[in-house]
Amino acid sequence: MLIKLHFPPFQKTKKYQTLNYLRKTACHAFTVSVILLFSATKAQTSLTVPNLTVAGAFTGPFANSTRTYQMIIDDSQLTALSGKYLTSISLRIPTTAAAAWPAANTTYSDYQIYLSDGVEPANRQLNFAANVVGTQTQVRSGSLLIPSGAVTNNGSFSFDIAFNTPYLYTGTNLVIEIRHTGSNGTTTSVDAVGTSSSGYGTLFTACWSSSTSVSQGNFSYVKISSANSLGVKSVEINGGASVYPNPAKDQLNVKSSNDIAELNIFNMAGQKVLSQKNSVKNPQLNISALTRGNYILQTIDKSGNSTSTRFIKE
Repeated sequence: MLIKLHFPPFQKTKKYQTLNYLRKTACHAFTVSVILLFSATKAQTSLTVPNLTVAGAFTGPFANSTRTYQMIIDDSQLTALSGKYLTSISLRIPTTAAAAWPAANTTYSDYQIYLSDGVEPANRQLNFAANVVGTQTQVRSGSLLIPSGAVTNNGSFSFDIAFNTPYLYTGTNLVIEIRHTGSNGTTTSVDAVGTSSSGYGTLFTACWSSSTSVSQGNFSYVKISSANSLGVKSVEINGGASVYPNPAKDQLNVKSSNDIAELNIFNMAGQKVLSQKNSVKNPQLNISALTRGNYILQTIDKSGNSTSTRFIKE
């Protein structure tokens, strides 16, 4: 015997309609939030100083022997970077160079970069310490590998020297000081402007040393890159790497298609709290000693490229 059951038509009560509206609103808000979050990952600013045509060259930053090189930039040239975290610099070689540089992989055993406030370019002295206002912050240390042909001769900034520690720029005159002990490769010149160029001595200036005395130097064209904030991505880094688990308690795993040379962790104040050199394909970091909260993981690959992502320590 077939029994037919009849149910009254489903009535969308006012309560159901309200809940359904809230569900749709919440989903829409979540979608908008995700779009905004991942749009923010592209919020990066770079600028080149000076904004002039090429007038000369200088060998300091990429010399194969010991150098200290100090560049001072007036705040008027850096307004687009105010309030942002400076993450790298880049230098370029002249288009007249016969080929890209270096001819073979080149390593600087110790390549340090310091950033700080500075005097007005017009008040520069041939004394490194006298040109610094306040305290210098070391933003890069350790060896620097420049792969063969990484610095192209097509007029572009093709190789970024990534910072180990992002630097919050607050809108003052900026001193970029490079200290290195030389390399196992050859020297190359970089594009630079001399003392007769417009703006030298008022908007920018430079000095250098290879020993104890300090001399006036040409000002190298420098591209300065920044990020609006240190942490904007939650799991994925540039589509080619991932961090897991997130949140993490004791171990943080990094899976990447690139060869990662170094990993750094920063707290939300921008202070580096953990650093680890890397030689394995998929590294792990022991984060058990970190307190609970949000952190930034910075990865630097063997080509000097830097990416960052946010994770939670639980």
